[in-house]
Amino acid sequence: MRPYIVAIFNQKGGISKTTTSTNLAVCLAAFGKSVVVIDLDSQGDSTKSLGIDPKIKQGIFDLFIGNAPVDEVMQSTGFDGLRVLPSTYSLAGIEIKLSEMQNSQRTLSGILAHTDLDCDYVVIDCPPALGILPINALASAHAVIIPVTATPYANDGLLRTLPSIKYVQEGLNKNLLLQGVLFTINDRNKTTRKINELIRSRLGGTVYRSEIPRDNTVIEAATARLPVCVYAPKSAAAQAHLDFTEEFIDRHVAIAAKAGKEVLGRLSRDKTVERLFRWQAEMASAAAPPTDERVRQKTDQLDRMLYGNRSRMERWHLAVVHFFIENRLSLVAFLLVMLIGVIALVGAGFEGARRLVSAVGLG
Repeated sequence: MRPYIVAIFNQKGGISKTTTSTNLAVCLAAFGKSVVVIDLDSQGDSTKSLGIDPKIKQGIFDLFIGNAPVDEVMQSTGFDGLRVLPSTYSLAGIEIKLSEMQNSQRTLSGILAHTDLDCDYVVIDCPPALGILPINALASAHAVIIPVTATPYANDGLLRTLPSIKYVQEGLNKNLLLQGVLFTINDRNKTTRKINELIRSRLGGTVYRSEIPRDNTVIEAATARLPVCVYAPKSAAAQAHLDFTEEFIDRHVAIAAKAGKEVLGRLSRDKTVERLFRWQAEMASAAAPPTDERVRQKTDQLDRMLYGNRSRMERWHLAVVHFFIENRLSLVAFLLVMLIGVIALVGAGFEGARRLVSAVGLG
């Protein structure tokens, strides 16, 4: 069985590539699909989120340099149907090693072409920037998904990423499909909506309907080293990842149908959520408890990425301004109430002065 290979890629960092990769993989497994995650990021966050210690002896680095076969590197997880080709700390030096090898941009393609992974999907978590590892991922993939966070630099990140994908399509993988753009860490404010609307107007139906909201439960899940859909299956972010996974499968079904192929059905949403709750119970004892300090640090880091160095008061002021810009009737009502209040205060002041004058006998 040849799997459908999807790379999660954006040249910009800090936009939830790893969160997207791990939650897509776990949700696919919860829907009854068999999945392999390939962690190409030397930080190994996908590896850690799926319960694998990146200090293990063999990982994807050993595959690239031919030191170990796939079956020795492959790691099982605590999630039915989900396995990992893990990252290890040695992966940080892979760029130099691959630069010494012939046809280095197709190394991963060669590995996957000669390996029976026996799964439905392969999800590749790519590092940021267009280095040799993302090129290998895109050269071997059937499709690519671009996570985007609606910050002022989101459009710039897309403008750098789309030409990179086109470069691979023209030179290394003519069949590579841009399956979609996914909005992540989606905050509810005017700036976010404007950026989303701009990107949707340019890319149309390529953008997924599903949007992953900003949800601090994701940060708690990351500090506990679990995907949020397992850490808190009913959270807003987990439910959004389930929506996205359903949409992803539907797009794959449509793509396969055009090619005259059939994709097997998936479990119902209810059964999928039951699986996630079962995994939550099984992982509860092994999960690292999130510390308040770690959660606060990650939240502050996310705030700086989304809002720059604005203080909480400045962000609150900006939110109020945005609210009144979007709700002009509310602004008019607010100003009328303020005007009536001022008139009442002025009237009360005049009446008080008159009574004071009368009381002292000056009237």
